[in-house]
Amino acid sequence: LIFDNLAMPPKRSVASNASSRGPSAIYRFWRWYVGNDCELTPEEMKRLGEHKYSAVDTSYLDELCMKRFWESVVPLCPLWLAPNLITLIGLIINLGTCLILSYFSFSAREPAPSWSYALAALGLFLYQTLDAIDGKQARRTNSSSPLGELFDHGCDAMSQVFVTLNICYALSLGRVEGAVIAVNVLSVVIFYCAHWSTYCTGQLRFARFDVTEAQMMVISVLLFTAVFGDVLWATEIGFGLNIRFLTVLGSLLTSLFQIYKYLNIIFSEGVGKNGSTVADTSVLFPLFPLLLVCIPFCMIYARADSQVYVENITLFCIAFGAVSSKMATRVVVAHMSKSELILWDWVFLAPLFIMLNQYYDFPFDELNVLIFATIYAWGSLLLFSVMICRQFCDFLDINCFSLGPRTHTHKRTLSHGGRTKRH
Repeated sequence: LIFDNLAMPPKRSVASNASSRGPSAIYRFWRWYVGNDCELTPEEMKRLGEHKYSAVDTSYLDELCMKRFWESVVPLCPLWLAPNLITLIGLIINLGTCLILSYFSFSAREPAPSWSYALAALGLFLYQTLDAIDGKQARRTNSSSPLGELFDHGCDAMSQVFVTLNICYALSLGRVEGAVIAVNVLSVVIFYCAHWSTYCTGQLRFARFDVTEAQMMVISVLLFTAVFGDVLWATEIGFGLNIRFLTVLGSLLTSLFQIYKYLNIIFSEGVGKNGSTVADTSVLFPLFPLLLVCIPFCMIYARADSQVYVENITLFCIAFGAVSSKMATRVVVAHMSKSELILWDWVFLAPLFIMLNQYYDFPFDELNVLIFATIYAWGSLLLFSVMICRQFCDFLDINCFSLGPRTHTHKRTLSHGGRTKRH
């Protein structure tokens, strides 16, 4: 409502005093920030509206049983329930259960109550289910639009940090130096590479072992921890190794293989001119935003002289997750709008604040700076998400969280999946 009612301020008389000119300057700065960070050009909006979803799914679990399960769940949803609202509910559930678990194991070292691990597993399963049926609900209610794909991937980008933290809590990875940040960086790289490859090929591809299988593994780890406790993962199996080490090693090898496959697609299957991206830009360029996300946070953690980031690793990873989520969402927008990916983003100010504080020998309290950077990063991400969705809803004349057009007088013809429909 705030954004819908923004209007240019009225002209002020010459007699206006200095204090009356203050809000106008703030407003101009606000419009400048939003215009540079969150607004798309008319050409980008047009290409977004023309985008058609394309994906290939060869997942073992999806084909074996999960698709049939999801098909049986969709009829339970009322026909008035908007697909994007289903996606949002899943994200909120996953966020809530992760926050409950983080309350008991904030540094990923403390054992949490068994029920909190089980609750996190349930939350992740519900998120997976709701994330899988939102598209089916869209087809069922004849409300499919490119906004659904954009909203779905944006929520996935936000949710991946909570899924990763869940595995860190279950395995008590905070007891292993640098393990939590390493696992989070690996998770971010995989997610980013998946959409990087989509930006190059124009098609989202799910491998035999992909999102569904990885989420089921996390759910299994959470349930094992709920039943046997976190001491299970410290059990020695010989040669000085424990179950935690083998679990992380197996995940590492699987992830590296998945990244290798994505990179092979990126460098060999670009559909643009001379093997470039869908926007006819270099397939290498999306690497730089990824480096600008990961390198600063790794440097901050490695250079830390105190235990602030170790003791508050959840907060640190949540800040990192906000920055990575925004850049991943930008890749999604660039793919769907066939536009060039920008290098600089204002969300990078979050790690920059922390790095400057370290460089000048901590003139401000480290924890306060981390809290401020986290709030700023999530504020930047949420503002970007809200503004992009608002522009898209205005362009398509639809609502984000309810079915049907916003007005009955304005109609726009859209093509989706080979069919034409009117809003």
